[in-house]
Amino acid sequence: MKKLSLILLVAVIFFSCKKDSTNRTTSLPTVITATVTAITSSTATSGGTVTDDGGDTVTVRGVCWNTTANPVITGNHTADGIGTGSFTSAVTGLNPSTVYYIRAYATNSAGTAYGNEVMINSSQTDIYVVGGQYGLGGANSKATVWKNGVATILTDGTNNASAFGGCVSGTDVYIVGFETSGFNPIATIWKNGVPTHLSNPSHDAKAKSVFVSGTDVYVAGYEETGQPYTAMLWKNGVATTLTSTSNNGQAYSVYVSGTDVYVTGFESNSSGSTGKVWKNGVAINYTTDPFSGKSVFVSGSDVYMAGYQYQGGNYYATVWKNGVGTHLSNGSGEAEARSVIVSGTDVYVVGYENLTSGHPTGTLWKNGIATRLTATGYDGYCQEVCVVGSDVYVAGQDYNGSSYTSAKLYKNGVATILPVIEVYSFANSMFVK
Repeated sequence: MKKLSLILLVAVIFFSCKKDSTNRTTSLPTVITATVTAITSSTATSGGTVTDDGGDTVTVRGVCWNTTANPVITGNHTADGIGTGSFTSAVTGLNPSTVYYIRAYATNSAGTAYGNEVMINSSQTDIYVVGGQYGLGGANSKATVWKNGVATILTDGTNNASAFGGCVSGTDVYIVGFETSGFNPIATIWKNGVPTHLSNPSHDAKAKSVFVSGTDVYVAGYEETGQPYTAMLWKNGVATTLTSTSNNGQAYSVYVSGTDVYVTGFESNSSGSTGKVWKNGVAINYTTDPFSGKSVFVSGSDVYMAGYQYQGGNYYATVWKNGVGTHLSNGSGEAEARSVIVSGTDVYVVGYENLTSGHPTGTLWKNGIATRLTATGYDGYCQEVCVVGSDVYVAGQDYNGSSYTSAKLYKNGVATILPVIEVYSFANSMFVK
């Protein structure tokens, strides 16, 4: 009797379980879209979390995206594993400055479920700062580029080196500066980190600025071809002298507008120094007063130059528009403008002004109105300004709050110290992509 009762009990349990399994209903999974991060002009990082499999195994999960709302897996999508839990997805192939809609998905036997939709704009701006860093005890400077705050060292420190300018063309990053060989600095351009020497190793030379137009790469700088320096323009590595080899000349900035190539710097002889703007190799004298051009920028038909002018025993930070100069400082202390850019109707200039503290103070002038960016009482310099939308970026160096100066990036006046491996660091320029 006991044996029969046990058999009947097992049978009841068996058929009950079979009935429950047969009648169980599978539903769509539940999935949540993760916050989209690391947005660039062509990629982003997304993902999601499958919180419920709906009663059956999730056989594929990922994200899908499109330029229209409610993207589905028949379009752009990833496949990032199976089952429940969190996953990460790489979104690729985006077009720059384009709005995209992204949402996670999960598929089981009942179908595909979608998570919440997230909208992004693939207009992430990459901020590059170029300069160098060095350690204690007279160690050589290492040419350095920071991309979005992450440092890449271009030289190993065997030779003294520094970076002065750069730009991006497509996926290629160009940095210019110098690296010494023996006792002489050699004008150098790094393309994606690979160096090419522009000058004769037996000459003293430095590359200061680079501009890429189409397939042409223009570099401005100077080289000691004779006793004095000669202002130079290298186009695709081929050198052109801009100043007389009998005069001292240096070039600091190059800008290409259409078919016109503008370079600024100075030329001096026994009679004095004269600032120059060379347009297609032909010199334009802006004033008879001693001055030097440090930066050139073209907006439409207007040519702007920033630098300094010496008048009445004083050095004035000055900006020129089509040859007409405007003093930005009052002459009470030495001052210099080092970069100019025009955004809409606004003219931005950065440089430094020696204030009552006796120390140079990094300064931003917007339409002639000064804003002091670096700490007072310490040496600080602003080297270059870039404007992206409503954001104003400035690169320079300043007191770091301890005992030495550090390369800094200012965004709308707020400073960020750029990380270094060595002790000291400095910024000479910046550019955006």
